[in-house]
Amino acid sequence: MSRKTATHQKSSALATDYAARFGALVRERREFLKLRQEDIAFTTGLGRRFIIELEAGKSSCQLGKALVVAAAVGIRPTDLMARNSEDNALLPDLPDVPAPPEPAEEPPHG
Repeated sequence: MSRKTATHQKSSALATDYAARFGALVRERREFLKLRQEDIAFTTGLGRRFIIELEAGKSSCQLGKALVVAAAVGIRPTDLMARNSEDNALLPDLPDVPAPPEPAEEPPHG
């Protein structure tokens, strides 16, 4: 197996895992709020089929729509990061980005 194929398989597996976790979190919140999938669909303007697929962990669901549903049940993106902070390959520790250099002063025009 080539390195590129192995990397693709790993990222696909991660995407599937994160989609399943996200869907489970959305379902958990919706059920806690005693809302039906139809309620979320109506509130967000999205179809019930989308809500079903999102909760089922379909990894090809559109991110923007998924975040609309998450917001409708009170989940913020920061909640997702906090829940997965121990094992979060999507948010690795990154080095600090250096500040851009100060612009040089221009000589006076005159």
